[in-house]
Amino acid sequence: MRLNLALAVALTIATMSSAATDTSPPKLRPHNTSQNPPVSFPFAFTIAPNTDLWLKPAPINGPLTSLPLISTSQPTFYTALPLASFVRASVTVSFLPQILYDQAGLVLLFPRDTSKWIKGGLEYVDGQAKRSVVVTTGRGKGADWSVAPPVPGSMDPAGRVRTVVEFEREEDGTGTSLFVKIGGEVVREVTWVFAAPGDPKEELWIGFYGARPAKPDVAGDFTVSVENGEKLGNRWM
Repeated sequence: MRLNLALAVALTIATMSSAATDTSPPKLRPHNTSQNPPVSFPFAFTIAPNTDLWLKPAPINGPLTSLPLISTSQPTFYTALPLASFVRASVTVSFLPQILYDQAGLVLLFPRDTSKWIKGGLEYVDGQAKRSVVVTTGRGKGADWSVAPPVPGSMDPAGRVRTVVEFEREEDGTGTSLFVKIGGEVVREVTWVFAAPGDPKEELWIGFYGARPAKPDVAGDFTVSVENGEKLGNRWM
């Protein structure tokens, strides 16, 4: 069975060093996909089934066959920047959820440790596109997943959902915490992201992603469509 899913994205980013807004294409890089990044808008890319960003450790006293469940296969388009320069990123996503765990939103990756990342957006759970945030702290310790009720008014009569996902550093870019906002409301505070004695020059990857963990015999590819991008500061997102 082949199912199609569309995702519309408008993404902005702000950094500590501000510059005038321009209208040039965003400088985005592909990750987990051989497809070319956008040079203009709109553009579309394809996400295959059996893609996910997830980390679940093996159980205590489990059999040797109970290996950790690790997946870092989510197609992503991102930009890189130093940890200390990040202030805010925002993405508007819309899609038609069809299969359990269909998801899209923002992702923050720490390339020094592939088991350290934060993602937030909409995820299809219990027959609803719920607000979803997953946080890992690195060193393979596992993921902490939280879900909240759907954003009120986010679904149209055809079943498509649309909302804004924001990652924002507290205190106008000077605090330790990262706030995750979905549908205009804070749903998660991650207190360690910008905490001392972190390396201010550590590279972050911030971007938008989509994933469909369903197996190929359950669902086919879905199409991600990017509407446009805006630039705040000196970085595209």
